[in-house]
Amino acid sequence: MSSASVNRRRLRPSLKALRRPSPNGNGHGGTGTLNGHAPSEKLENGRSKTPPPTPAAQLARPRRTPSPHGLRIAAIDIGTNSLHMVIVEVTDSLSFKILSSDKDLTQLGSTALVHHHLSKRAMAHTLDVLARYQRIAENIDCDVTLAYATSAVRESSNGGDFILAAKKQLGLQIQVISAQEEAHLIYLAVRQAIDLSAHASGTGPSLIIDIGGGSCELIVGTNTKPLMLESFKLGASRLTQQFVTSDPLNRRDLEDLEKHLRKTLKPTIEAIRSHNVQRVIGTSGTMENLASMCIHQHGEESVRHRLLTQMTRDDFQAVCKRLLRTPLAERRHLPGLDPGRADQIVAGAVLVAYLFDKLDIREIDVCDRALREGMIIDYMQTHWPKVKLSVQIRDPRRRSVFELGRRCNFDEKHALQVAKLALSLFDQLQALHELSPKERELLEYAAILHDVGWHIGHSGHHKHSLYLIKNGDLDGFSLNELDILANVARYHRKSLPKKSHPDYVALDPASRDLVWKLASFLRIADALDRGHYGNVTALRTISRERSISILLSTTADAELELWAARLKGDMFQATFDRELHFTAALQRKRAG
Repeated sequence: MSSASVNRRRLRPSLKALRRPSPNGNGHGGTGTLNGHAPSEKLENGRSKTPPPTPAAQLARPRRTPSPHGLRIAAIDIGTNSLHMVIVEVTDSLSFKILSSDKDLTQLGSTALVHHHLSKRAMAHTLDVLARYQRIAENIDCDVTLAYATSAVRESSNGGDFILAAKKQLGLQIQVISAQEEAHLIYLAVRQAIDLSAHASGTGPSLIIDIGGGSCELIVGTNTKPLMLESFKLGASRLTQQFVTSDPLNRRDLEDLEKHLRKTLKPTIEAIRSHNVQRVIGTSGTMENLASMCIHQHGEESVRHRLLTQMTRDDFQAVCKRLLRTPLAERRHLPGLDPGRADQIVAGAVLVAYLFDKLDIREIDVCDRALREGMIIDYMQTHWPKVKLSVQIRDPRRRSVFELGRRCNFDEKHALQVAKLALSLFDQLQALHELSPKERELLEYAAILHDVGWHIGHSGHHKHSLYLIKNGDLDGFSLNELDILANVARYHRKSLPKKSHPDYVALDPASRDLVWKLASFLRIADALDRGHYGNVTALRTISRERSISILLSTTADAELELWAARLKGDMFQATFDRELHFTAALQRKRAG
């Protein structure tokens, strides 16, 4: 045996390390570990004095393995009054189905809309609800979590503090969206749920009215595009804070409120009329509560035979009159009204009454789709390759691997060929390496991603692959698995592992040994597709006491592949102490 092979064997940990149990049975060398090493542990020629953990324990993930499913998205709408979360799964038809829906009144903007400052109490309560939403999303194996904040956070002097707290305490990245973007997302949500085309709404487009806590969006659009996207600071909570000083609402407060609505909306009312709107659609909490009250006033028998989404002008006027004369304590018990909205429903009703009157609306169809569904639709449109991939590949880990590869414009045909050959070697030499299906999966993913470093540049691309795998946001992998994946891909070419390689030395002994084993298969498999045209169609191994023969079936002359495989078989020979012999046989073409 060459001296080089002896040195390589000394650098890697003993092969027997994989078969030794962990001393404390938990996959670690003891308590108080740092980077996988016990405090007293020292490296000597890449080898540990303490017994290393088993691969099964090392690869054990801190959370359960998600079951195969389509892409799952959680969308959280952080509104002025309430938090809404909807969780959906992308379907085979590239639409989505709702898996879970949650709503909590948090009143984050209870003081923000007038004083432009979020209270500590409201922020703390909202963060608690967000933490619960995160746990729900994790339990449902969500792949993506979106969190958008609107006017309350957007207009507060300490809105940034709230965003930083969510990031620090929950690891949740909150995006504050503009009023215009909010209107656009609402349009997307309603368009996906309701036909806005001319034949469905008479001879003109549809008007969408969304009344939130801090703002009111007025949107005119068709199935193809929005014609008008307007947002006004006329949310039910804001109007209540600004104009409601009496209970029930007295004439002076009502007149002040109506005067403010006329001044703010007069130009927009004229613009909406010019579009010849034939259908009006209402969304969000204020509209939903008013529609619910309209239905409830007819009794349960009537409810069973009516569309819950329809609110006629006559029904609304009756509800509005009742709200104007009812004090808050009684409003909390009105049928169909959420008690948490009783304090601000009057201001919202005055706004709706103004729109009914000035736009001569006969009825409003109330839709349960709103900003949160628009967030999902927008994400699907702007991440279409990922969405399509979720239908093709149901396993979240595998999907994440292919997503990274495609983001890096990898040679997918070559990657799959190398993975096929590497797995064939792994399966046929099971008695030699004694590894499990878990390690087989890591070999496959390392093979698929081994060349992603080309995205940065050819020179040193194996090192670039290591970096991209470790920092490519792969989902469903533990940090240890990512480190192993990255190192296996890194050693598919050039140098073997050395003590001067920090990413390799940082691994625990069992993981370093696993890298040697898996990378040795990957180097050979990569060599057998040296020309990137799939010349090797199959391989067969013959194991002897001191050697392994690998017989290749090819479609053309295999001199290039044989040369490369003999050159890159060095790691396998050093790892398993077996000589390698390669031969190739040209497949005969069958007569047509």
